[in-house]
Amino acid sequence: MSETVASVAGTARGAGASGASARSAAFAGRRCVVTGGMGFIGSNLALELAGAGARVRVVDAMVPGHGGNPHNLDGATGSIDVTVADVGDDARVAPVVADAEFVFNLAGQISHLDSMEDPLTDFDLNARSHLSFLETLRRLSSPAVVVYTSTRQIYGRPRRLPVDETHPIEPVDVNGISQHAAEQLHLLYARVYGMRACSLRLTNVYGPRLRLADSRQGVLGVFLRLALDGETLRLYGDGSQLRDFLHVDDVVDALLAAALEPGATGEAFNVSHDEVLSLRAAAEEIVAATGSGRVELVPWPRDREAIDIGDFVGDSAKARRVLGWAPRVGFADGVRSTVTFYRGRRAWYL
Repeated sequence: MSETVASVAGTARGAGASGASARSAAFAGRRCVVTGGMGFIGSNLALELAGAGARVRVVDAMVPGHGGNPHNLDGATGSIDVTVADVGDDARVAPVVADAEFVFNLAGQISHLDSMEDPLTDFDLNARSHLSFLETLRRLSSPAVVVYTSTRQIYGRPRRLPVDETHPIEPVDVNGISQHAAEQLHLLYARVYGMRACSLRLTNVYGPRLRLADSRQGVLGVFLRLALDGETLRLYGDGSQLRDFLHVDDVVDALLAAALEPGATGEAFNVSHDEVLSLRAAAEEIVAATGSGRVELVPWPRDREAIDIGDFVGDSAKARRVLGWAPRVGFADGVRSTVTFYRGRRAWYL
């Protein structure tokens, strides 16, 4: 199945101020593929690229419950061709990537609990499919730059803060292992086959087009929904766990920066924010932005406590140095703009 999302004037890419516009101009007229492009981060990237005049193709398996949403490409200001397929489906994907100049590989599932309840599916989606995808690119002798998105979850429970790229890799769930496997495959193909691939290890991302129905894309989506509905935001323990939160506009900027930087090939980069907040402070900021809801502390459920990593603060000095990237959107501003985006669109993301 393939369809084209026609050029539509109207809704902007996101409600936040884009930090990517200066870099995105470099992609005008370039052939770009975004896997997972109907999902949260992928759709924001696809819309940015299309708005800059890139020739954008999206591949997404549209696995139910994992974030792929046809509304995510509403308001595109350029043409986006969509192919519904798993990235591991060589027959379907090869024609899409055959002439690509840039491939942003964002496909996969990120739910930690799902990975423990159904580990084989998680590994299939996040590792096997990506190995098949890399083999497709290798078979085609693709010259494309490939940017893969990994996760800070691969580090597990931090031994020290902030966490840089030299920190031990000790995932606490199957999802962390499967995503680390996919990342290492990308870097292996860069070393062995000369593929121009790199990886970005993303921290806690939020912003427009985040799934609100459950915590599969992180706790902030649930918090946003509850606050918008005037309900209670329940935090486990004392809510003091530290996190750095990254607005999706900053993630898009990092993806573009990595694609444009030759020195990124074969490297992995943390992409995180300097602003550090407790989960309780983040929840209270969301309540303040919506003007509704309340925060309550509750005991840890056993399944959640078993895979909790405690405090996590990332160190993105390497990305600053090599990619020339830095986050621009503060949490308070990012949450306010995100709330504005969801007012009137809430039903699309449940």
